[in-house]
Order: sequence, then C-alpha cells, then structure tokens
Amino acid sequence: MTEPQRDDSQPDGPTESAGRAMLVVLGVLGLLAVLRAPAMVHTGEGMRPGLTRTLVLGGARPLVEVTHPLRLDLPDRWLADIFGRAPASSPSNPGLASTARRMTPQPAHPARTVPALRVPSVADPQRVLITGDSLTETLGPAIATAAGTTVRSRTETRYGTGLVRPDFFDWAVQARAQAARRDLELVIVTMGGNDGQTITLPDGTLLPAGTPRWAAEYTRRAEVVMRIWTGDGTRHLLWLGLPPARSKRLAGYFDQLDTATAAAARTVPGATYLDLRRWLSRDGGYSDYLTTADGRAVLARSRDGVHLTLDGARIAAGPVLEAVAAMRQPG
Repeated sequence: MTEPQRDDSQPDGPTESAGRAMLVVLGVLGLLAVLRAPAMVHTGEGMRPGLTRTLVLGGARPLVEVTHPLRLDLPDRWLADIFGRAPASSPSNPGLASTARRMTPQPAHPARTVPALRVPSVADPQRVLITGDSLTETLGPAIATAAGTTVRSRTETRYGTGLVRPDFFDWAVQARAQAARRDLELVIVTMGGNDGQTITLPDGTLLPAGTPRWAAEYTRRAEVVMRIWTGDGTRHLLWLGLPPARSKRLAGYFDQLDTATAAAARTVPGATYLDLRRWLSRDGGYSDYLTTADGRAVLARSRDGVHLTLDGARIAAGPVLEAVAAMRQPG
C-alpha cells in the first residue's frame, strides 16, 4: 500500500503556527534587549528598590558591558539624543561629566572659611534640604522628626541615581536647580548605593568600577556637586557616608566611595563629611541589628542589605544632628 504523501502546500496546524509565532516574539525581544540595553538600565535604575528592580538591572547591566564596547547601543544613544532625558544639561547649565573633566586639583585645606550656621529658633527655623538617592527615603523623615521645630526641612529623594550615570540623572543640573529655587542654609546629602558600576567619560573612555581612575573621577564629580550646593562657600553642606553593605563586593565599592567623597569635602569650603559607620555597624562590619542609644536592639537594615529601616535611620539621625550643631559653633 502506498503511503499518502504530505501536501506541503497546506497551512501549518495551530500548534506549529503558535510555536513559530513565539519564536519570532522571543527573537524580537532578544534583539530589543541587545540594542536597547542602556534603556533597560535607565528604566531599572528609576524603579523603587525591590525584586523587580533587582531582576531588571541584573539582566540589563551585563548586557551593557558587552554591547557598549561593540557599539551595539548606538540606536539607543540616537534615540536618547532625539528625545532627550531629564534633567538635561546645556551650555549655560553644564552637566556633571563635562564639568568634572575641566576641573583642576584643589588644595586639601581651603584657605577660605565659611561663617558658622546661625542658631535657629522656633520662630525662625533653620532651612534645610535633605537630598540624594533612595537612602534619603528613611533618613530624611528621621532627621526632620529628631530635629524638632527649630528646623524646617524638605526631603527630595531621587531613586536609582548617583554620580556615575549623569546620562540617566545629572546631579550637577539638579543641584543648581535646588540651590536656585530655595533660600537654603544647609544641604544634607547622601548617595552612592547605585554607583558601583563603570564610569563612561565624555570621550567614551570606560573606567571600570573599583579602579584608581574610577575613584579619582568620582572624587572630581563629588567636588563638582559639593561646590554647587555650597554656593562656593555661601552655605553649608553635610555629606553623609554610606553605611556598610551586606555584600562584600558592594562594601568594597562603598569604602572607595566614602574615601572619595571625604577627600572631595576637604577641598570645598562649607562642606563637611560625616562617616556614619561608627553608629551603623557592629565592630566595623555589617549587621542587620544594631543597638540604640537607650540599649535596645532593633532591626536597622532592610532586606537588600543596603538601605536603612526607619529604626536604623533614627540611629543615624542622632550623629547627623550633632554634626549640624557643631556647624553652629564659631571656628
């Protein structure tokens, strides 16, 4: 008996068609992931801390490390140039990366001194801005509560930002806007939790995270924003160091970032660096639980091993306000 021959002209069955359609969809998604990896990182860095942000960045950042040297991200860069990303720099409001490259080394001990902060009152409270990355989400309210009615503070949190990726969010542009629209006496800043990644210079040079050139560039960028916030010595700035991280890799980056920002603060009149590790660590290392001033053990760190819980932020608020009080003393 002769077997019936298959008629290839007949359309595929539903199962085969669905399978091919799925392959096409996966192929398109894979191509978009390769060509638009920077956009994926951009989106992920703007998300609130959580599992979704971790998954997006965990997949997108390795892609960027591969696609950028091969120039496969050119379509994304063209789209970024066409549509723009806020906040944007301009000739009259230069961005962080370009300003940092034009900087010349400054002396470690600036000759110019800044007058002490005035002593506030309930009738005339101190005008304070607390700003930075997601670390300020709990720190800002904790500091405001502990300060009481003699301080009028505002917290501006910019999730997923830092000094490494001004193409995503330019803190030099943001700092100028903050300083211009508010009669500030003191700015309290903390950031860096997102900065353990490669720096791209304006000429395309890549500075891998953790290298000496990466740390030196971070110092320059920190000095740029510090000078903007202090108004070149017309107001005070308190830069808070990063708490120890659970991850040893992140902890290593954080140590370098703390060293860089401390060095920058020494060159900027009006800037003060506060190392919080004494209060936010146990024997110098990471600990989920810390002891309050009255001897209670509290959960001080969030599940990601980076951020502070509200109890952890309350612990940090004490030394922060002590540092502010010291700024009110002449000399």
